[in-house]
Parts: sequence; structure tokens; C-alpha cells
Amino acid sequence: MQAIQSNSPVAEVAAPETDPEPELPNPGSLVRESQAGSREAYAALVGLFQDRIYNFLVRMTGQPQDAEDLAQETFVKAWQSLDRFDARFSFSTWLFTIAKRTACNHLRSRRPVADPAEAPELSDDAEDPCTVLSQVEERRELWRLARRLKPNQYQVLWLHYGEGFPVAEVAKIMGVLPIHAKVLLHRGRNQLAKLLAQQPSNVL
Repeated sequence: MQAIQSNSPVAEVAAPETDPEPELPNPGSLVRESQAGSREAYAALVGLFQDRIYNFLVRMTGQPQDAEDLAQETFVKAWQSLDRFDARFSFSTWLFTIAKRTACNHLRSRRPVADPAEAPELSDDAEDPCTVLSQVEERRELWRLARRLKPNQYQVLWLHYGEGFPVAEVAKIMGVLPIHAKVLLHRGRNQLAKLLAQQPSNVL
């Protein structure tokens, strides 16, 4: 049998072809297509964000059924206002802002929103809560405990640590100045550190 010459197009055996992993849709492209009227693109956007929005609303309302209804309302409002969205900015920040306002309106219409009893402020030499938070932030028990914080403190903690938004984006969602968002984060971390210190050692 004649040997295959090295310059032959079949001289090297090609690796078996495999189907490439499907690429995740790009939110920016989907937003532009949605603004052009594509319902399919907007459905894809909903698919990208629906779990995050739902989880955020559950944490705001404490009621899964309410959160499901409010998530649907959020996406309807976003679709109706999409022509006013400036694509130079973050779509996720804009969407979470709509979700927060929708939840706040719902809570105000249902009952007055009462802040939990405010615990005394910790002194500056208190144990650094950032270390504590980073160690247990993914644990369900921690976030249940965090619900005892003032609502705005809880929300900024979740947006920053749970959703990963930078402080500037958290401020936009909350409708406050960045310095105010930093203050809320600082106070929320301190209060949470105190609550953690009060728990039995086998709770977390």
C-alpha cells in the first residue's frame, strides 16, 4: 500500500467533529432587537432574567405567589417602556429598578411598610462584618437572618452580595446617591454582624 504523502490533504487525521456548545444570547443584542419590535428577542430576555427578578422579588415581599405576579408585571412594564431605555446603560440595572418600584407600590397598597426595630449602631471597632458575610453569604440561614434588618439595608445587601451589582448600580436601583448606598451597606453589614454574633454557634 502506498504511503500517504505528507503534503496530502488527508495526511493528518482530523479530530472528530463535535457540536459546539450553544452560545448564550447577548443581552445587548436582544435589547436592540426587542426595541425594534421583536417579541422573540424579548422572550429571550425574559428567559435570561426571570429567575433573578423572581428571587429578588421573593426577598422583597416574602411571598412567592406575590413575587411571581410582580415579576410578570415587571416584564410587562419593561416591554411597554422599552423604547425609552437607553442602550448605553445597563439593562439589568434598569430592569431591577422597575422590579423594585413595582414591589414597593404593591407593598404600599397592601399595607404600610414598617421597618423592623432598629438595633443600636455598632462602634467602629466592632468585628469586621465583611469577613463574616463573605464566609456565609450563600447560606440560606444568613439571608433569613438578614430579613430582620431594615428593608433598605436588606435590599442593598442582596443587590450587592446576592446579585453582584457594584455600589453605583445598587444606588441607581435603590434611587439614592452612591454615598447613601455605601452608608446603607455599611450599616447593614454592621447590624448583620451583630445579629450573627447573637446566634448560637451551631445555627450557621
